[in-house]
Amino acid sequence: MANHAKLVDQEIYKSPVDDFELNYAEYLKDDEDEVAPDGKEIVVSKAPKTRANHGLGCRMKGLFDGFGGHDIKNIMRHMRRRHPRNGQALTNFMLSGKMEKVVDQHVRDFVHHFGRINPDNGRIMGAIRGNDFFNFGGLHNNLGNTGKVYLDKLISGKCAKRKVHKFKPIVPELDFGGKGAEPKAPGGTVAPPSKPVAPVPTPTPTEVKPTPTSPISPIESVYPTPKASDFGLDFETEREKCLRNKTLFEDPEFPANNSSLYYRTPPRDRIIWKRPGEIIMNPQLITQGESRFDVKQGALGDCWLLAALANITLYDALFYRIVPPNQSFTENYAGIFHFQFWHYGKWVDVVVDDRLPTVNNKLYYLHSADNTEFWSALVEKAYAKLHGGYENLDGGTTAEALEDFTGGLTEYFDLRKSDKPTVLAALVKGMEMGSLFGCSIDADANIKEAQLRNGLVCGHAYSITAIHSITYYGQDTTLMRLRNPWGNEKEWNGAWSDGSMEWSKIDEATKKQIDVQFARDGEFWMNFDDFFANFTQMELCNLTAEIFDEIAEMTGVDRAKETSQEEEHQWHEVMEDGEWSSKKGTAGGCNNNPSTYPKNPQFATSFTAPQSSIEEDGNVTVIVAVLQKYRRELKSKGKDLLPIGVSIYSVGASGGARIPLTSEFFSRNRAIAKTTIFVNTREVTVRFRVPPGEYVIVPCTFDAYDDAEFLLRCYANGQLRFFKS
Repeated sequence: MANHAKLVDQEIYKSPVDDFELNYAEYLKDDEDEVAPDGKEIVVSKAPKTRANHGLGCRMKGLFDGFGGHDIKNIMRHMRRRHPRNGQALTNFMLSGKMEKVVDQHVRDFVHHFGRINPDNGRIMGAIRGNDFFNFGGLHNNLGNTGKVYLDKLISGKCAKRKVHKFKPIVPELDFGGKGAEPKAPGGTVAPPSKPVAPVPTPTPTEVKPTPTSPISPIESVYPTPKASDFGLDFETEREKCLRNKTLFEDPEFPANNSSLYYRTPPRDRIIWKRPGEIIMNPQLITQGESRFDVKQGALGDCWLLAALANITLYDALFYRIVPPNQSFTENYAGIFHFQFWHYGKWVDVVVDDRLPTVNNKLYYLHSADNTEFWSALVEKAYAKLHGGYENLDGGTTAEALEDFTGGLTEYFDLRKSDKPTVLAALVKGMEMGSLFGCSIDADANIKEAQLRNGLVCGHAYSITAIHSITYYGQDTTLMRLRNPWGNEKEWNGAWSDGSMEWSKIDEATKKQIDVQFARDGEFWMNFDDFFANFTQMELCNLTAEIFDEIAEMTGVDRAKETSQEEEHQWHEVMEDGEWSSKKGTAGGCNNNPSTYPKNPQFATSFTAPQSSIEEDGNVTVIVAVLQKYRRELKSKGKDLLPIGVSIYSVGASGGARIPLTSEFFSRNRAIAKTTIFVNTREVTVRFRVPPGEYVIVPCTFDAYDDAEFLLRCYANGQLRFFKS
């Protein structure tokens, strides 16, 4: 890109941190861009808010390898080459809904033999109707076949591949540099209680801790401040204890008081904590159908969480990994629930009670449009506990939540700042690797459920389920199949919509091949140009072979047996924890600091080419991601996200990489891929293609002596391994 020297202004790094954007890194097409006109390597910089970027939350290199060019025609030619015989739409096992169809067929054909649940209604045999103990109403879960099969396997002890750890609410006490944020005056008011309820800051300005307070409602209990190490709740143990004692569970780790709601700004309204059975006559955890998708945002600024949840509900196998179906408001009910999230490299089981914040007997935060359904409100509570409180969820990205809900690696596109070939290339390659895609249109904050004249709804997460190249009036046209999570008649009504005139020119055989169906089901087709013109955000969530193995165990459906060889491409993953520590001498900053840069943690890696690949050129596709840990949990201590980046260096193809690499090496060798713009976001990624061989990955902060913990993840479509210096 010829204008790269203009984009990366070497003076920008002197600007104050407040001027830097939170979400985007620079997108560069080739490493030729990393050299200034005078032949010298360009100094890296932070990304200012005013800087133009290409709409990607990651750096991508080699994205067009295998397409024969950088334009849409070459990408469409690639699509036709991948399906030369039957002209099927390019999709994948997860996006197409094929997995759910296979599960349904297995149930009909008695392939899965139910042993512990009733296959007709999903009821657990021998379960206690716990809500009767506590004089609460309640409805059984309404599970689909995937939920029933998983529940039967779960309570039979047949799901062991995914290791889930008990969650312990512990934030490491690191020696972070800099001064913490001073507590600000509350911006809202709370109904006057008998004692002050605003958090009282400790004498140390770097920490703001709420003190125990008197209850603000008759049902709110007073809890002593527990030590985090005293807990680590086991769901089955705690539920059995409550049922035996006929007591409702109260979470000692996340009490129903102000310390769980906020650390700085209290809610504007008086909060009363209530259990669902106190809010409505017959609460239900899971309702199979439309209301499952229609999640509504409450008073908290966590629409990013809402968008991710709406996307996950489209895939039962992923949904039930977060919301285990072995819990309800009837069977073995004791006021205790649990939810599972990917948390900095491992899956954790977060146990919560079902007391929820309410105002005027209505849920104050996330809720379902159906006021009898409570899975979304309880997931939000568990996610708030995971990160230290409800206020800590204020502000984030959909990509962040998608990773925590899937364990995958997410790449983000701002379609307003991306070019068409880049987006289409990412879609095609992602489809072939089994990745998930979500997209949305920015919503007007002043308009609720804003439906445009073209039928699209602002502020809702859509799923992209297929791409197809079709000939229309002698011209190649790229079509995309999308799904509205509402699953109703609110669909796109423009060109290529259900029953539109364009389809009358397409023969029935072709429509059958790409599975065109006209129904009021929320699924529709549109051409790529219209998609690009109307949608503003897109997320790509890459799933690994390990994730598909876990799904196969919980559903009985093996992706490899159900897909063609063309769809068997999978990501392989390795990960490693790391730390930038000024005390340990590992916080070297970026390579603008040549004397300290080599002190950063270094990871030697080895990539092996896959036996078969999409590009068929012998190279390996790699994604390197660096995620800074615990920053959301540390919001209450004034610890913000740091500008971070990563560089990758080649050290040969024959082995023998010696790390740590020295200042002399870095002065003589350029990175083969790197983030040239450092961004204060939770995670940065770099995608690139390289020949098989050995490489060294160097994650770093922009400034030297910034302390933080991080997780390094590496995805490749071939075999890989690495070890730390």
